[in-house]
Amino acid sequence: MTRVSSLVGLAVAATLLTGCGAVPDLNPGTAVRVDDTTYSLDEVADLAGDYCDAVRTQLQEGEMVANAVINSQVAGSLALRAAAEQFAGEEGVSPDATYEQAQQQLDASIAELTADQQEAVRDVNLARPYAEAVQVAVGKQGGAGDDEALGAGQQTFADWLSDQDVRIDPRFSVSVADGAIASSDTSVSYSVSSTARSGASAEPDPTYAAGLPQTQRCG
Repeated sequence: MTRVSSLVGLAVAATLLTGCGAVPDLNPGTAVRVDDTTYSLDEVADLAGDYCDAVRTQLQEGEMVANAVINSQVAGSLALRAAAEQFAGEEGVSPDATYEQAQQQLDASIAELTADQQEAVRDVNLARPYAEAVQVAVGKQGGAGDDEALGAGQQTFADWLSDQDVRIDPRFSVSVADGAIASSDTSVSYSVSSTARSGASAEPDPTYAAGLPQTQRCG
């Protein structure tokens, strides 16, 4: 974890999942559902708060990030990890050793954070390494070599996901196509002003974030 880019620059890089249609059928207060695994909006908000506290330690003076970016990354990471764990269970594999390596590297970089901040960073930043390590393990189990294992596992994961009930609240404006992340505009309105377009942009805009009220930004 070197700067804000390593923490919140993955708003569109962490795999955020929405499946089974564009508009999720979620119970009130539910942010993410992956079959029988659910996370509430309150759980996402609590984790995002701790993650924001960790992000602040990486921000340069005056640098800020919109809370919406962090909230989306948190919700997506929870969805991805839950889906990958279920996928691993059905395939009967454990994550490849690359996951343990990623975990050790991350732990070394967050040692000075509080326990809650460390847990939040792990929950968010290790979701994609975990999913990829599971995909590698599935690829190898299917007979793929080291160089082809990830690609083979990714395809199997994407095929598996298409049959699962994986949903995320549309307020997070993200979707997945064939197992890959995609920004999804779930708003019922159209962004006209430059400020509105900045807020809807897939890439975090620090200038836009700096203009938000304190309650809507991290930093």
